[in-house]
Amino acid sequence: MSSSIVRPFRSAFAVLFSFFLIAPPVASETLTVATGDWPPYVSPQLKHYGVTARIVKEAFEAAGDEVVFQFFPWKRTLLMSEEGLADASFPWSHKPEREAHHYYSDSIGRYGYVFFHLKTKTFEWRDLSDLRSLKVGGTNSYNYGDDFVNASKDGLFEIEWVHSDELNWRKMLAGRLDIFPSDVEAGYAELRDLFPAEQARRITHHPHPLKPLTTMHLLFSMEKPESLERLKRFNTGLQQLHAEGKIEQYLRESREGQYRLVSEEVREEGL
Repeated sequence: MSSSIVRPFRSAFAVLFSFFLIAPPVASETLTVATGDWPPYVSPQLKHYGVTARIVKEAFEAAGDEVVFQFFPWKRTLLMSEEGLADASFPWSHKPEREAHHYYSDSIGRYGYVFFHLKTKTFEWRDLSDLRSLKVGGTNSYNYGDDFVNASKDGLFEIEWVHSDELNWRKMLAGRLDIFPSDVEAGYAELRDLFPAEQARRITHHPHPLKPLTTMHLLFSMEKPESLERLKRFNTGLQQLHAEGKIEQYLRESREGQYRLVSEEVREEGL
């Protein structure tokens, strides 16, 4: 065979061989993912089962897998995950007792307190001293952190404690509060549930957190030999969603109230 024929043959073979080396494996698994009820992040009462459930589902789908969600009480969800009775579970934060039994995915979201305020009020802050003399709302029994509570006790600002978030939101809309700490996603969900859209849209949040936000993760049981490969596929799919801007899109949609179910028919379809 002449060298002029061999060279193109080798080049074509090299290209084909390289494709098989770099092409991701095509997965066709249907995975059972256990979770609980924690709106607006995940709930059987929400479209897409909530914003975090949608992120999990579409990250798997981007990697070639299908997902079936199963809802349980949280203790049972974790137990099923630890014993490998479910292929994965979410959303969980880092804790030593969980890390002993699971592989953790990359972050699928974050939760924690930020300050909400009226859009008509200019509000900037980086340090608790920036809250001096502001009217601050607080809900009894919530853990906002020792630094925040102690700053109030030291007279830097006064926290007006009430027994429910709803009272704080109403006081803010009436102009009787400057700021109120709430979880970002839960805060917007409460506003959409409690008030007409035009009222809810009067309130926004400052992105700087009251204390460091906590990351949420998908957990894979160490009892399952397939878990590491599934974890790798999931993280790849999650990176794709980030690259396409879909994570921010879904969070924005959730905050706008687009994942609220409007009928029993939609709920049964499990959209």
